[in-house]
Amino acid sequence: MSFFEKLPLAQYTTPPNNYIGSTLFLSYIVVALYLTLTISYSLYTQFTSLFRSSPASPFSKSSQNGADQPSIRNARARHIKIYGALALLSFGSISYHMLGFLITSFLDWHGSTSPRNVLAVLSSSNAVSQLKAWMLQTGLFNNFAAELVADPQSAVWAQLAVLSSWGWNLWMGRKALQYNLPLHKTLPFTLLAANLPTSFSAALFIIQLHLSSPDILSSGTPVRQQQKQQQQPAPPKPKPLTSPLLPTILLNAMLLATPTLRNHASFSYLVLAERLLLFLPHTGLLKLSKRDIESSVAVSGGFVVANWAMLRKGLVGPRN
Repeated sequence: MSFFEKLPLAQYTTPPNNYIGSTLFLSYIVVALYLTLTISYSLYTQFTSLFRSSPASPFSKSSQNGADQPSIRNARARHIKIYGALALLSFGSISYHMLGFLITSFLDWHGSTSPRNVLAVLSSSNAVSQLKAWMLQTGLFNNFAAELVADPQSAVWAQLAVLSSWGWNLWMGRKALQYNLPLHKTLPFTLLAANLPTSFSAALFIIQLHLSSPDILSSGTPVRQQQKQQQQPAPPKPKPLTSPLLPTILLNAMLLATPTLRNHASFSYLVLAERLLLFLPHTGLLKLSKRDIESSVAVSGGFVVANWAMLRKGLVGPRN
């Protein structure tokens, strides 16, 4: 018996008492929906305030310099709408596949093949008890993550997805520094990227960058207010301690071990540790220069090739 199997909470992470796994999976869905609604509402209010309110102040310094030309504002508004459409398509695709996974899991547990049986169960008087039994008797969280590394091809795609999230967080951390975005404004995007595919969070964050562009923010701000904002001292920022290369190597090592441990008791802990590591670029502890990010991308590319080669040769893989 392994160390993880001896933990007191281990009995609540596997069927038929999968309370922790079910809670994690439901929390995953609830947090993703909450972040989606919160970010979407924030972006919408910013957009209406900047583009549908009164025109820019004629006393704005940027207007005098020509930075508030209608063509610039129209271009940004057009780009925001394009990325908004892409985000909507991405969210629709994510919802479709997630719903398909849940329906398939329930049908396998129920011993049915027709999706109509799901509607029949939901409309029955004991729907709550059946749904509770389904969640406790199936490893939803483990199954969802394990399916992503079920075979060599899926394992490589899962590795690429996590590494794209890591690269995206490095890029997002760098942009947050350039645009002086506070942590409370970037944290929702970071959490969303850790819960859902990066494409959805990326589209929303690019919209935020457009809305935070200096030529947009300063267009409606009087000169006196701009001068007052410039005189305010910037809050102190933590000094970076290390290059992102070290956590990049650690993350890749964890991803190499994921396919082998997919049936191990430590699998859930490993997946959670990988997700927690994605928040590191937003702590201010990493150097986020362009050179450091490029080096991290190069190292990750080498790990992906090595993982694919080992999976094809059977050197790593799921343990039964």
